Amino acid sequence: MTRVGTALIAMLLVMSVVAGISVVFKQPSGSVPVILPSAPQGNGSQRGPGPFPGEIVPLDLVLTQLKKNGLTLYLPTKMADGLRLTAVWAKIVDGEISFPLIVVYSNTGDTAIATAELAIEIAGNSGISWYVRDNSTDRFDKVGEWKAFISSRVPIGHEEYYFKYQTEFAYCVDLQIGTLDYLFRFSPVLTAEEAMDISASMKPVALQNA
Repeated sequence: MTRVGTALIAMLLVMSVVAGISVVFKQPSGSVPVILPSAPQGNGSQRGPGPFPGEIVPLDLVLTQLKKNGLTLYLPTKMADGLRLTAVWAKIVDGEISFPLIVVYSNTGDTAIATAELAIEIAGNSGISWYVRDNSTDRFDKVGEWKAFISSRVPIGHEEYYFKYQTEFAYCVDLQIGTLDYLFRFSPVLTAEEAMDISASMKPVALQNA
């Protein structure tokens, strides 16, 4: 099978100081997505990391850091009924916040990466190398003005996801916006039409206390 996708960028590294804390955003190239621990890698499947070793962080802290380094965070402005942002996850080591960032949305208050109705993993534009495994489920396309990979059947390795939704698969959209990559994992409670509407509604997020 011919590999289709963009070349990997070695690493995105941006440093600054927010409120006296050194904050680093970085994402190793070719890393396995946290929200898709069984996503296809190459010609097979590679199980990714276990539980994400991160914590919930304030959205404004992330926005402030990105703004100081000339980066803009995009998030959906259109959402299915009842869904709201419940958590922003990041790994912090020695006071440093690192990519990937994971933003989760739920209509039940769920803050868990594995089980929230919608999870968006945000990383450096290296993204992951997608392959069209099945023309009936996978395609490269555009969503709004952005390049995208869309799949209606991506395997999910989280056991908690299976127990909640009684399926091992999810509808996924991967967008490249500027220098950041946005990987959406939609649970089965959202339709394909809702998934595409949400993905296409991405807009820059402003600081709440700017």
